[in-house]
Amino acid sequence: MDETDKDPYWMLHFIVKHGDWIAIASGVLPLLASVAALMCGAPLWSLVVGVVGTAFLFLLMRSFVELVRVIVDMLLPK
Repeated sequence: MDETDKDPYWMLHFIVKHGDWIAIASGVLPLLASVAALMCGAPLWSLVVGVVGTAFLFLLMRSFVELVRVIVDMLLPK
């Protein structure tokens, strides 16, 4: 591959390299949103929804990152 060629799989390589932080950041967002909503006067059950959403989204993103890592490891040329 030439130096002038763009990597067609740059996003996959980005997810492989930074996937752990992406999963953590996307998992924390529902919790932060529910805490902000609670501070603005939302009912207490919104915090429970935020905690459940945080766990679900973190596990979903973590499995997505692992799936991308397997795809990159097995299918992309080295």
